[in-house]
Amino acid sequence: MADASDLDAAAVADSQVLGVIVIARNGDRVEYYQDPKTYEGGVTETTALGEVESHQLGSVLRSEYLSPTSPSYIDGMRSDLVDNSEIKVRVKNGGEGTVIFDSAIALLQGLYPPNPKNKIVLANDSVVTAPLGGYQYVPVETVEPSNDRSLESWTDCPAFEKHISEFYASDEFKAKEKDAQPFFNSVKDFVFGRPTTLENAWNLYDYINSELTHNKTYAYRLPPTLVETARGLADFHENGVFSDKQSGGIGNIAGRTMLHTVLKALERVAFNDDPLQFMLVETGYQPFISLFHELEIVKEHPELQAIPDFASAFAIELRRGSPPDVRDFLRFRFKNGTGGGFKTVYVYGRHADIPLTEFIYKAKGGVISSNKQWAQVCGGSSFINSELGFVDQITYAATHQTLYTVAFAFVTFLSLFVLRSVFVRVVKATGEKIKNLRPKKVRLEGEEILNVDASSAQLLPDEKIRRV
Repeated sequence: MADASDLDAAAVADSQVLGVIVIARNGDRVEYYQDPKTYEGGVTETTALGEVESHQLGSVLRSEYLSPTSPSYIDGMRSDLVDNSEIKVRVKNGGEGTVIFDSAIALLQGLYPPNPKNKIVLANDSVVTAPLGGYQYVPVETVEPSNDRSLESWTDCPAFEKHISEFYASDEFKAKEKDAQPFFNSVKDFVFGRPTTLENAWNLYDYINSELTHNKTYAYRLPPTLVETARGLADFHENGVFSDKQSGGIGNIAGRTMLHTVLKALERVAFNDDPLQFMLVETGYQPFISLFHELEIVKEHPELQAIPDFASAFAIELRRGSPPDVRDFLRFRFKNGTGGGFKTVYVYGRHADIPLTEFIYKAKGGVISSNKQWAQVCGGSSFINSELGFVDQITYAATHQTLYTVAFAFVTFLSLFVLRSVFVRVVKATGEKIKNLRPKKVRLEGEEILNVDASSAQLLPDEKIRRV
């Protein structure tokens, strides 16, 4: 009897791509400091190199998924002019500041380059083409950690900070630090006062790599082996921080919250009446490491227990099998940086595309699907509203903004009404006082005599006139 994996492989040999979810890392930037104990980030900026890298990634994704001649072409998706109902973009807006947003915009420029067809004919028959030769504007949703923890779940999380401390206290970590002492002694002259410890491995590597890329004088002075050693220690450090020995562990929190976004997108793409076919999630390197562990990809691909390069991409393709098996399957592909193409990787130990239903069944146990659940997993109260799911935060904010507006309008109206009533009362009271102060007419006893000019006087009956 044929193995189930063989049957699944045969079913998707000539499969049709229904849609894809792409998780992309930002492009090059200047040095980015992260606190080794809390992972709170510092300030950084995008570089022109980073924008080029992300733009190149967008072009690769276009050739993979929007070209009708590609075997991975998304069936029915428009490729010349963007149809905003077919694409959704979510961007992490937390650590690394605007770098990730800039990378998303550059990627989209490569995915949907300017097209002269992006024009409009006005009522007077004049033709107006969009700026920059038909630049295409794709809506972008920024995800703020203060409202939605789905794209940055590892900061402000006590349980994750405890996980970091336990990793630093482990025998494995101590042994690694001892072995790395010769490197730490030799690198001091090239990091200018930065702590040369294994706990600070990320910051040491990021500084060295940034200077090596952007500073010619530094590049000429740095011994060639130091950056390689620094990268190896940083890979060890970040893999230990953003992974867990168990699926669903706190170390995988970056991937577990990302999985919620992935499953929701797959649900939409698989639904025939939903036009969504392409989702882009622009983020940092952290979710890559966690996802590779959570989905057990590293068991088959141990080389992925490392920091992905700038402008890396993890693509999750939803495919429909050929008859007689027309089930939906998932294919996972990874591209490390700007060099090389996509490589197929396998999840949960399978050596073939995995049926969508099986993937959902295996993945849902580790998914963190709401701010409330995130707060519970982290073991601390969240300063954001924790009663709602990640995707409900926008609706929540809009609804409460409307309620606040209505309440403010009502209070304002009530205040004006009260002030008007007080004003009317004051006016009436003042009028009565003025009225009471007016001199009253006193009629004296006897006849009234008018002193007027007789020549101009008109006599009225019973009036007496004194001539003057």
